[in-house]
Amino acid sequence: MKKPLLLLPLVAALGSPFTLLAQVNPAYEVATWRQFKPAAISYTLDDNTSNQLPVAIPLFDKYGFKTTLFTVTNWAPNWAGLRAASANGHEVTSHTVSHPSLGTIPVAQQVTELQQSQALIKANVPTAKCETVAYPNCSLGDVPTIQTYYLAGRVCSGAIMPSSPPDFYNLSAIITGSTGTITTAAAMNAKIELAKSSKGWCVFLTHSIDNDGGYSPTQSTELAAHLAYTNTNIADYWVATFSDVVKYIKERNALAVAEATVSADALDLTVTDNLPDAVYNVPVTVRRQLPATWPNAAITLGTTPVPATITTVGTVKYLVFDVVPDQGPLRLTKAAALAATQGAAAVATSTWPNPFVDQTTLAVAGRFHFAVYSIEGKLVASGEGTDTVQVGGQLAAGAYLVKVSQGGKASSSTIIKK
Repeated sequence: MKKPLLLLPLVAALGSPFTLLAQVNPAYEVATWRQFKPAAISYTLDDNTSNQLPVAIPLFDKYGFKTTLFTVTNWAPNWAGLRAASANGHEVTSHTVSHPSLGTIPVAQQVTELQQSQALIKANVPTAKCETVAYPNCSLGDVPTIQTYYLAGRVCSGAIMPSSPPDFYNLSAIITGSTGTITTAAAMNAKIELAKSSKGWCVFLTHSIDNDGGYSPTQSTELAAHLAYTNTNIADYWVATFSDVVKYIKERNALAVAEATVSADALDLTVTDNLPDAVYNVPVTVRRQLPATWPNAAITLGTTPVPATITTVGTVKYLVFDVVPDQGPLRLTKAAALAATQGAAAVATSTWPNPFVDQTTLAVAGRFHFAVYSIEGKLVASGEGTDTVQVGGQLAAGAYLVKVSQGGKASSSTIIKK
């Protein structure tokens, strides 16, 4: 059942991961982070300084990494640039109207700063949802007021966040640049490695880029080197906007997964949560151990194929897929073994975006071979790549099977071109 949007402030106010409400069929496992990666990373940029859009954003776009741009609405933001960034998947959201320390001003003034900022961003950037806020000077204001307008809020206490934060209105970030110790790629790399070891969420907070006159300059050369490191190790890190990670956590912890047997060769599945569907619509990664008699499996939502991957953990074979809760019943069906992966260990792969419109990025650490097949089994593309390769540019709309091989290992997944 769809939840009305008027419940949003109440849901946000609870600030809870809703763990006690979730019931997951024991045959399934919900990933802590997307695609069972060990850690999450969010790159947030504050104050709309002049080099963020022309210098920093292209560094992130090189790898398909999406950022969060916390924007001060009366500091002459580049609305055209923000519209372009938002259309490309970056999050454009609130850093208030005039950048006051919220904890030092009356609640009525806080309402103005929070509400008008949100309204101005939505008016000037139509694709922006403006669902999160960064508190100027890391000064937390009146929480009930903040909850009225936003799903979550960010401070800068310098900690790696746990996988289920206790307070979504007091989420930590790590400041980069000259005012602190995180000035080099090596220092940033160490922070995401710490997030990996703790299975946590690393949120970076960056202001000025190079010499643009903003606060705490971060050198673009160091940022570029760090992003290259993140991309090289992309199998370990889910890079996503601040809002998407917040939603993923809440959805993941509220998820209910139920299964019904249709036949020896088919299972029906429902994936639901107790959150407003119009807001909480980020795909959550789930895996299901294949039944002993199934060499392979496919999954559909209605008649639409759902992108999925077969992976092996130890000696156990799983079907791994992403699902948005409350989208309707899914069906898992037994499929024939894939010749390319039969008897081989799985290669760690990721694909983004998927579904896609133009091209999608296939990421595998190191040198690899890939082949793309139509649903009918016809080879339509093949090649080799190192770390990442773009595929799908010449394909017609439809579903395709991608087989990846590397050093005697192999894996298969489905991609969908719209």
